[in-house]
Amino acid sequence: MEIKNNNKSKILIHCQYVYGIGHFVRTIELARCLSNRFAVYILNGGEVVPNFELPDNITIIQLPEIYKEENSDYLTPVDSSTTIDECFKMRMQLIEKSVEEIIPDIVITEHFPFGLLFQSEVVKLIKQVKKINHNSKIICSVRDIIESSNGGANDIKTCKLLNDLYDCVLVHGDSNHVDLSKSFPKINLIEKPIYHTGYIVRPIPAIETKENTPIILVSVAAGRIGAELLLAFINTHHALLKKVNHKLVLYSGAFQKDFQIQQDTLILLQSKNISIHTFNSNEYIKSLSQSSLVISLGGYNSVLEAISANKKLLIYQRQFENGNEEQNLRIKLFEERGYLDFLTENDLASENLPILILKKLKKLEKKQISLNFNGAKNSLEILVEMLKTQTKEV
Repeated sequence: MEIKNNNKSKILIHCQYVYGIGHFVRTIELARCLSNRFAVYILNGGEVVPNFELPDNITIIQLPEIYKEENSDYLTPVDSSTTIDECFKMRMQLIEKSVEEIIPDIVITEHFPFGLLFQSEVVKLIKQVKKINHNSKIICSVRDIIESSNGGANDIKTCKLLNDLYDCVLVHGDSNHVDLSKSFPKINLIEKPIYHTGYIVRPIPAIETKENTPIILVSVAAGRIGAELLLAFINTHHALLKKVNHKLVLYSGAFQKDFQIQQDTLILLQSKNISIHTFNSNEYIKSLSQSSLVISLGGYNSVLEAISANKKLLIYQRQFENGNEEQNLRIKLFEERGYLDFLTENDLASENLPILILKKLKKLEKKQISLNFNGAKNSLEILVEMLKTQTKEV
């Protein structure tokens, strides 16, 4: 591993995702901003994301990849020739080597300890860093909504880990809209500073298009789940086209295995007004910029990118097999503020889906955006000030 920009203070980010890539997208955008002042290294434990452009001045240290199926209780190595124990052992060896070479001034853990699947690994990482550089700062980076309004079974444990090991919590949300307490009721047990930084969102460029026909963008974001949303819109395409002239642009997920089936089904429609694409981050952003309506799942990035681009937004309120209520709570809170409307699983299965879409289109109105989208910049300022304070104390 090549150590770049060694005249700068160094940040090491631990990033792990097991379903979609929301943690990864947010981490990369945060790292992009932090790299203006720091040398940034990312320990990436999720499956390598195809067609995702990475900043040149960030070093990615790819750990042996781990994922999790939605209906499984177990973590699974992407490399099927290794066991999960062997995978964790190899990961830890690479983490230890990386820490020794980098000697980070700041460690950021994405989501942990609000999620505890990788507790042993991250705690070992933090302890090794503190052993090598006891002045290092340990930061938790977390999205605006953790799980549900009732909290989770491990919230007290999360608070203890934060109080014992961390220096502060960066909540990437707008407290005027969604305070951390809405999904983490035990927030008062956290003794370390909590900063609501604003949302971290990739910039959506304004791209002019000569296309006069309205574009409806349908996406399952970038994970493994939600293919039923694409299939529903493929099946209803001709019926919807009869009711409203439009072009339908579909994006499959980065890790979905049924793209060919979707494409074959679409070909049978023999329509010039529908297209489907494999996941491509840059191309998706371009399509988002040109779209009139965005339809997607309710993940952090999907929702915030569409809102920041001031698009009409229709969210598929999917019921997750593992009972995850995070997206449901996000949909509820943003729907109450008038930023989106939603479709249910029953709506997708309805013969009246085109009519439902039209009703929701008429209901949706672009509104004045009053959210803080400066999360990356504000996070940078907090960390710079933290190191300045440390230097003065020394």
